[in-house]
Amino acid sequence: MTERWCMHCRWWNHLEKGHGTCKRHPPIDLNGQRPYTDDQNFCGEWSDKTITPEQEDLRELTRRFAVAIMSTQWAANCPEIQVWAVAASLAAAEPQIQRENEQ
Repeated sequence: MTERWCMHCRWWNHLEKGHGTCKRHPPIDLNGQRPYTDDQNFCGEWSDKTITPEQEDLRELTRRFAVAIMSTQWAANCPEIQVWAVAASLAAAEPQIQRENEQ
């Protein structure tokens, strides 16, 4: 898994060795300036730059389906790996269902 540091984030702009700026929600200092961040800083807005936004959306949708499935009685008797497999198949099917409904 990629370390969730600024240097691995799609929103970080490398400027010089070990330093850059955040393009998502940058920190602001007391003078209203956007200070450099170190390449090994991190925040809650981190987004893996090695995957596409579409892949990231699919991962998030899979996580949401898994959480929803885990709140059902069905999940009580189901191995965790199967819950994730069902969640992934539901997330992958969602765009197809959406396209069918648009036609």
